[in-house]
Amino acid sequence: MTSTDTTQRSYMALAPLSSLAGIFINPLASTITPFILYFIFRKSRPAVSKVALQTADLAFSTQLWIMLISLALMLGISLDLVVANDAKQIMGQATSIILIIFVVSLFFALYQALNGRTCKHLFSFKIAERVFNLINSHDKEEEKK
Repeated sequence: MTSTDTTQRSYMALAPLSSLAGIFINPLASTITPFILYFIFRKSRPAVSKVALQTADLAFSTQLWIMLISLALMLGISLDLVVANDAKQIMGQATSIILIIFVVSLFFALYQALNGRTCKHLFSFKIAERVFNLINSHDKEEEKK
């Protein structure tokens, strides 16, 4: 293994690690730090930028899942389908499960990155990946002209 491979793998592991640290610092940091890494490495190291974008997608999707569940519970409370105390308990359990899935997914992504591979996350909406792939294909079309 060359030093370039080791450096590449280290940079690939940086996105899941930064997102994992972001959980304990600020939930928004778990999404923003991988995006920053994506913009830093998108031209020079495509594999690193792909892992960073997938990690940002996973972090953003986790936050969306939590928001969707809380909105569904608020709707249930407003329609008198769920009692507020039950909704609090359900929300706590759902958040715990989602965060456990998120942390396990980040450790799996970290393991894959250290082995030089990318991974697909099951619970990701892949929003950023779709948006930035469209931007990248649009940039390629402009370069051809």
